[in-house]
Amino acid sequence: MDRKITILVLVIFICLIAGAAAIVFTTNTVNDGIAQEQNTTQTNESNTSNTTVSGIQVLATQKGPSTAHKGENITINYTIANTGSQTVYNVKALDQNFDKTLGTLKSGESKNFQYIIHIPTDKEVQEDFSSNATVSNPFYIGGFAVTYTDAKGSTYSLNANKLEIKLV
Repeated sequence: MDRKITILVLVIFICLIAGAAAIVFTTNTVNDGIAQEQNTTQTNESNTSNTTVSGIQVLATQKGPSTAHKGENITINYTIANTGSQTVYNVKALDQNFDKTLGTLKSGESKNFQYIIHIPTDKEVQEDFSSNATVSNPFYIGGFAVTYTDAKGSTYSLNANKLEIKLV
């Protein structure tokens, strides 16, 4: 029994060290669509954190309807904008539905695209899961990811805003 406790403590210790290392290496990751200058490691878990890179500011947003019906197809509009003073390269937008290569964004430039998402009915969800499954209300669409590089070749990533669509 003492050996099992020792092993458990060792595993927890290793996980804590690995978690601390992950925090140190996430300084090029941003959430909610904005990259800005920052001198400290991010510890905010509210998905509103920003990471700063001098002269680079990229904004990623998605917009959709505020209400919809189960079984309806809705259009989501995506925008990636370079509001900083430096050009960013190899810009890519991706989520579970798409993987788009957008290329280079010069200072002040933005790129837009649309994607149609189907909101399933309860029956469609039940066919895939169980007879008790239902569509959540509000219908949640997570933020999409954007990656890009700067002129030095450093890679950065950020997450756009999430959407909650009330089902009526």
